[in-house]
Amino acid sequence: MHFLLVVLLLPAIKCEIIPSNSTCSIESLEKCPYNPDADLTTPQIARRHGYPAETHFVTTDDGYILGIHRIPGPKTGVKGGQPVFLQHGLLSSSADWVTEGNNSLAFMLADAGYDVWMGNARGNTYSKAHVNLSVNSAQFWNFSWHEMGIHDLPAALYYVSNTTNKPGEIIYIGHSMGTTMFFVCSSIKPQVVKNVKVMVALAPVAYMTHVKSPIRYLSPFVNDIEWLAKYLGVNQFLPNNKIMKFLSYDCDLLKIDETICKDVIFSLFGFDKDEFNMALLPTVLNHDPAGTSTKTVLHFAQEIKNEGKFQQYDYGPEGNMVKYGRLTPPEYKLLNIKAKIYIIYAQNDWLASYIDVIRVSHNLTNNIGVYKVPLDAFNHVDFLFGKHAAQLVYAPLMKVIQNYTDEVDDL
Repeated sequence: MHFLLVVLLLPAIKCEIIPSNSTCSIESLEKCPYNPDADLTTPQIARRHGYPAETHFVTTDDGYILGIHRIPGPKTGVKGGQPVFLQHGLLSSSADWVTEGNNSLAFMLADAGYDVWMGNARGNTYSKAHVNLSVNSAQFWNFSWHEMGIHDLPAALYYVSNTTNKPGEIIYIGHSMGTTMFFVCSSIKPQVVKNVKVMVALAPVAYMTHVKSPIRYLSPFVNDIEWLAKYLGVNQFLPNNKIMKFLSYDCDLLKIDETICKDVIFSLFGFDKDEFNMALLPTVLNHDPAGTSTKTVLHFAQEIKNEGKFQQYDYGPEGNMVKYGRLTPPEYKLLNIKAKIYIIYAQNDWLASYIDVIRVSHNLTNNIGVYKVPLDAFNHVDFLFGKHAAQLVYAPLMKVIQNYTDEVDDL
């Protein structure tokens, strides 16, 4: 849904509580029951559901100020559990982990006794600040998921390790770009991920040879600065009406509702009407997209253009010579990653193609397992908002991390 349309619709959604016998659907958003979580921040959502919640601010070594959210334990107030770090995906935020009510992964982990930390990458709703740069400057938005991997994650992981005084005990769970960031960090700065005991990769994105997402339509234009500025926004990723119609072309082919396809999250990542929890739609639309730089989206599009290679940002031959001392960007070496990694993927994922995911698994030296979600229609956003995410993804995930948990008794 186009951002303006979201703004226009939200008052109708918020103004009254619709009787429970009304039908909430894509075609009639105004009939969706009012959910207070739509208007709350991540910590406020956690508190509304009875959990303790904190906000921490972490400054990266290049000056970005990241807002990190924490649920230090269950509703009982018990603290001191093993830290789990959740990292969101592209155009998302920490809110993704708490929007499914009692079935939210963050709440399930807290109930099990874990100390839950939720990261927010630079440029999103909770991490839009810098010690020197103005958020309106081009310099502020000059980053991609590469910088998130080499600056944001080290700062966040060191902070969690030092605050909890549990070095080497962090369980890392990433979704989508949250896995990309980890792969970047662990391949270039292996000393950082010594703080991680195990990593669970939900819909991992590295190689992008078989991607179905309409993000592939951007790949021919990745070096056309004038085109990018006109249609995507030269700094912050703000696609205009024409480009949203362009990106939603696949939606028309698949006969997905126009209301859904006008939202950049669903147009890029896909939509499964049967699996998506429709009651969450107003809440999801109010929290996502949470913001990022155009360069972040283009970095993924570049990979598609460059035969799906998992590589650093391409500045063109001349720019690459200045940046890297070579004509082409260096590739990230997954074989350098020593962290234990467990992969969970879906057959119908538009962004993390199962073929590319299997390739990733074969290039990890410490791959401890690969699990396919047992529902063929399951897609990229269903890992967060699917009706059966708790059963199909979170339950097996909890069993995996139990093997790397020191003192959690309630799993």
